[in-house]
Formats: sequence, structure tokens, C-alpha cells
Amino acid sequence: MCLILFAYDSLDQYKLVLLANRDEYHQRKSKQANFWPGHPTIFGGIDCVAGGSWLSVDTSGRLAAITNVRKPPFSDSNKQSRGELVKSFLSNQQLAEDYLKELKQKGAGYSLFNLLLLDSTGLWHYSSDTHHIQEITQGMHGLSNATLDTPWPKLTNGCSLMSQSLQQNALNPSELLSIMQSQLRPADDELPTTGVGIEFERLLSSIFIESRDYGTRCSTLLTIDRNNVLDFRELSYSPSGQITSDVLQEIKFR
Repeated sequence: MCLILFAYDSLDQYKLVLLANRDEYHQRKSKQANFWPGHPTIFGGIDCVAGGSWLSVDTSGRLAAITNVRKPPFSDSNKQSRGELVKSFLSNQQLAEDYLKELKQKGAGYSLFNLLLLDSTGLWHYSSDTHHIQEITQGMHGLSNATLDTPWPKLTNGCSLMSQSLQQNALNPSELLSIMQSQLRPADDELPTTGVGIEFERLLSSIFIESRDYGTRCSTLLTIDRNNVLDFRELSYSPSGQITSDVLQEIKFR
């Protein structure tokens, strides 16, 4: 994922409302969200190159999502795929905090990342850049390619729009997903400086990214209500930004 916006434990009807965009090179093959072959309790997308995932859940109510940290060095062929972390957490029943403590001790086996984990103990965030583990507090939060709640323009704008939408009496899925399709770009003087050059900073600055080689591959709306029912909706896109599939799955936690 490259942008995750979420309201955690702050709504009467929902424990979690989460919006996310996955930005990736279009040539990197992946499978749209489904129950995983060989792991029938896990639901989410699969990266066909390395076998991991960017955002997935399981039928007991656990969740894992990952974003890259945009900071040099940007890639290292000797590092493991970061999507493997989503897979490894959901493939065992270790508590989120314990998993993150072990991950912190392992050191730099992966390029820089943010990892978001949900289990029965709460919602947790770990940054391999700051080496900080934290339990996330109630409220509205955002995670992009810096650490949690870093106020990049697309994050602050997205959080504001999501908060406004959630103030309505009923959740509006179409309105929420439309937030993740915004191509509004901020002024150059508002952009972060992450070492990729001004042209790429501009391209990456919008919530929805559209270009021939790299862009937003899918948007996800995930809700968990107070009755432990999860709704997972995923829209996939072509390189031109057209919707190519719409997946909707309900999971009642066991």
C-alpha cells in the first residue's frame, strides 16, 4: 500500500473503517483479493512475484497492511520482499506486539517499511525507519510512505475528506472510495522531499496515481462493525485508471 486512511474505535457502529490505495508498477503481476490457496482462513490480494501481500485479513479478525518508506536507498536486491511480513503474521497466531518485537530484533532483512497490524489486543504500528512500536489510539489516522500521521498533503487531505464523510448518519461506500480516486496535486512548495526528484514527487503527490508505467493498482474499503462482521471491497484499475474488477466479501469472525 502507499496510502492508508483509517478511523479506529471512534464510531458507534464500526470498530474500524479503513481506506487504502496500492501503488505499484503495472508490470508486476498480482492476484485480486480472494481467499488464499493453501491458506483458506486468509483473504486479500497476492503479489505473484514474491508471494506476499500488501493488505490482507483472516477469518478470526486479524489484519496486516504494509507501506514502503520513501527514503534512500530505495531498493536492494539482497532484501526480502516486504509483502512477506503480511503473510508471515497472518499465517501464525502470534500476538501483534510480540510479532513486532521479534521483527525489530531481527534487524534489516527488509527495505524500509511501515507495518500495520490488528488483532484482539488492538491496532499496532511499527516503522523500520524509526524502530518504534506503538499501539494506535482511537481516532482518525493516516499512513503513507513516511511514519504514522506524517502530514503529507495527500494524507491530510484524505483524512479530512474521510472524516467529513463519516460524519453522515450512514456510511457511504461510493463516497469513501471516490476519495481514493482523487488526482488533485498540491503545489510544489507543499511536496515532501524524499530524494526521487521533483517530477516523480509530483506524480506521487496525488491520492490516486495514474501513469503508463506506475500507478494506483487497487483501492480497498474495509469495515469491521461492532458485531464482528468485516466487509472488504476492492476496486482494481487498468493503467489508464479504469475500473477492471470490483470484489466484495463479507467475513463473520469466528
